[in-house]
Amino acid sequence: MPRGAEGRQERQRTLREMVEALGTSTPLADERGRLQWARELRDDFPDLDLEGFRTARQAFAEAVRHCSREEDGLERLVDATEFVAPAVAGKLRPLLDEWHAVDLYHGRDWTALREGLDLALPELPALVAAATNDRIRLPRHCRSAWHAFVHLACHNAPVGGLEPSMALLEHLMLRPEAAPLVGEIRAWNDHFAQEWGKRDGAHGLRALRARLSGRPDPAARAERAVLERGAQGGDGAFAEPHVPVIRLFIKVAPDLRPSDAHVARQGRHEAHYRVSSRVRYTESVRLHQEDCDPVEPVPRSRLPYAVADLLSATAELWQSRDENVVLEFFLPAELLTEPVEWWDRDPRLGHSNPLLSKYPWVYVHSLERMQRRDLHHAWRRRWTRFKSDPGGGRAHWCDPQGRPDPEHLALLDARIGKEEGVVCMVLSDTPRAGEGTGSHELRLGLDLGVPVMVFHRAPDAPAAFHGLVKELLAGEGLANLPAAARQWRSDAAAGTAEVRDKALIQQLGVVWDDPQQLLDGDACAPAAFVGGTE
Repeated sequence: MPRGAEGRQERQRTLREMVEALGTSTPLADERGRLQWARELRDDFPDLDLEGFRTARQAFAEAVRHCSREEDGLERLVDATEFVAPAVAGKLRPLLDEWHAVDLYHGRDWTALREGLDLALPELPALVAAATNDRIRLPRHCRSAWHAFVHLACHNAPVGGLEPSMALLEHLMLRPEAAPLVGEIRAWNDHFAQEWGKRDGAHGLRALRARLSGRPDPAARAERAVLERGAQGGDGAFAEPHVPVIRLFIKVAPDLRPSDAHVARQGRHEAHYRVSSRVRYTESVRLHQEDCDPVEPVPRSRLPYAVADLLSATAELWQSRDENVVLEFFLPAELLTEPVEWWDRDPRLGHSNPLLSKYPWVYVHSLERMQRRDLHHAWRRRWTRFKSDPGGGRAHWCDPQGRPDPEHLALLDARIGKEEGVVCMVLSDTPRAGEGTGSHELRLGLDLGVPVMVFHRAPDAPAAFHGLVKELLAGEGLANLPAAARQWRSDAAAGTAEVRDKALIQQLGVVWDDPQQLLDGDACAPAAFVGGTE
């Protein structure tokens, strides 16, 4: 709840304006319309009695006062009103944002700010997109700069970053329409930045002002250097891609929750998965949640559709951006054989339209390796050695040579354990779910920290596949593996690869796990989202 007289006064003013807004509604001016409205409210508020009031305003005042005392009561009031009188709900939603904004900005009178921001700017959606790095879209009920400000005040700040509503004020100061308000905005933001400890630092108020004014800022320069290294994969030897990118991290995790009674009666014959995502933008090291993920678990057969819908929703958020996009999938062992880069962007079309045609950079990572912290030490050790001498990284070809699995795996364990220069395993069989040789080899490689796995996605790989992999690893070797695989897949999709090679290339599976890219960065690391850090 807000503290101080300012908060109480603003709350009272907000409630009065809600009552007045209800009084302007034509549907609610009619007695039958009010009766329907009262019935809708009673579904959510059984104790609310609106009978016996002599005037409509008295009924409106009672409803607003009653709902304000309950948790989420005003939200439910607006939702019920929208069902009966949609037009007036558009007036109530900015007031609802004000009600919650008081919780954030308590202790300071915002009367001058509210009056000065009563501006209708055609560029307002673009300003909000710029202030929030495209994380928040301006809803239709926000018709003024004040509406946008209080709406953003209801959104959390990025970890370690500035509140979105404060960032919007800084952008608004650059608009000539807000010139009379510059002093008030500066005083407002300076006050809360100081109170919350957000004045200094790479993501602080001073850094933002320096960026908007075009002045150099030491913290901003340091942040840009980190971002440039991150966009290049962390090191010149593994710099793919070389351009600023948006990274979309997609986790596909088994749904371990018990089935509900309905599903249990029908029988759950197909595995289900939870799909979730985070985005890292070019200008921010943080991971952003865009709320585009499917809400319910997804059957395995529907995963391509779920990913296609996710990409369509995020692409809509990026309408004002021009960076390339990198897709990074974190998959459980049983899904590592899925040809994700060949999934259709729109499976409903009647022709092939693979992800890689629009998103050339697609990486696949082991979800198990990310989530099991006991595997990280060996993984880091091998990668550090590889990074220090990329030309010295070696690939080990797994070949049972007719040996039974226990004998083959024991020998493989001894040989790879002895040679820390081994950073890639070419599996002898596909790591399909179950107890196959390829699955055993994969688990052994994870345990010994081998960061790269190459395999044929289907059982019984043809002899030509070995030749394909040898050619892939030739030339610049392992350090160039992601770039070479990307080029081959692109050529195959475009029909420029030989016909006999296209099917092989489509069956080429590569797991490329860079621990520095995936684990480092604390709360900003992909591992924080996937579940590989505390």
